[in-house]
Amino acid sequence: MRTTRSVSKSLAESVAPSTKEATRPTKLSPPKTDDGHYITVNGCKWRATDPMVPDKALAEIKHFLAKGRSGARRQNRDDSEKLRLSRKATGLAKLGLGERGKPEWWNDTDEGRKERWENALTQLRGLYSDNNNDPS
Repeated sequence: MRTTRSVSKSLAESVAPSTKEATRPTKLSPPKTDDGHYITVNGCKWRATDPMVPDKALAEIKHFLAKGRSGARRQNRDDSEKLRLSRKATGLAKLGLGERGKPEWWNDTDEGRKERWENALTQLRGLYSDNNNDPS
């Protein structure tokens, strides 16, 4: 059985920077490019989470992201509505984190960035507020 420490060490080793442009990762986070706009995972660049998102909102959005992803994995083809809602939740969460959408968070105003994650949270809460629409 692997301990959390060994899993964290393995994660850090698996996301070791493959190019000089990536910074050194922490134990639980992949390396970022020098400008901080992207993370590098297995040699691929992905848009990084907006660092301006407050911790409380970040935790809530990540909760919805995990719930949406989990729901999408569990849904089968017979329940296309639940699968659609799970995918919608995942997309909204990624948008709220700044990992999708235009303009990119580093090109947006502070007000625009705040509005983006607040709107995403409002929509995510709405998706999950009605038990009949719970995508998970």
